[in-house]
Amino acid sequence: MKKGWNLIKWVLLLGYFPVMLAFVSANHRSTICSNVKVIVKDSLDIRFVSGDEIRTSVLKKYPDMLGYVVKNLNFNEIEDFVNRHSAVSRCEVFETVQGVVYIEVKQHKPMLRVFAADGTYYLDRNGLQIPVFKNFSARTLVVNGAVSKEDRIDLLNVGRLITEDEFWSAQIEQIYIRKNNEYVLVPRVGDHWILLGQPINVDIKLRNLRALYTDGLLPKEWNDFKLINLKYENQVLCSKNRNL
Repeated sequence: MKKGWNLIKWVLLLGYFPVMLAFVSANHRSTICSNVKVIVKDSLDIRFVSGDEIRTSVLKKYPDMLGYVVKNLNFNEIEDFVNRHSAVSRCEVFETVQGVVYIEVKQHKPMLRVFAADGTYYLDRNGLQIPVFKNFSARTLVVNGAVSKEDRIDLLNVGRLITEDEFWSAQIEQIYIRKNNEYVLVPRVGDHWILLGQPINVDIKLRNLRALYTDGLLPKEWNDFKLINLKYENQVLCSKNRNL
């Protein structure tokens, strides 16, 4: 009797799942878009664009989206539209069973803010140029002087060595490029400048400078010098004169 009852339960269960799947599938085919929600995943660090701004632009582009059958929405097209925003690096659109369409957005992460003859803009670590937005200024390493797009690879290399190192990202706030393409670094602490010279062997030059900071100079001595010269191979020269 017990075996017979177990058999009946299995038969009922096997019959239940196809019915439920068919019901869910039919329900999904008729689910309408009840709401659109935007999540800007890195909004605590970067605020180039807000969720409200993305939502407004999407609903302006697709005015019939709310109340539309979800399965008929072209998520790839919506993603392509959002990805065309100059602040957005990646967008993903998905739905819930309640008919809520979610748009997840990740923004470009700026590494440098460049003040050049042709304008002001950000660069990410791969050299992508990002426009400046009025509503938010990212806290980044500043670059100015004789900035050239032809020498951008050198600039990005120096920028990555500084910003991706915890010590240097806390220490250096500005890169100034001279007309002869020599780099000058401006630290956050102290009244001195750092003449890096041509942007070659920068990792070695920074290694020598770190040794000076950590083992050679006391914090109170940082204001005794106006210039630290690293341009000559394997030399660190400290001067009380700022003549470059």
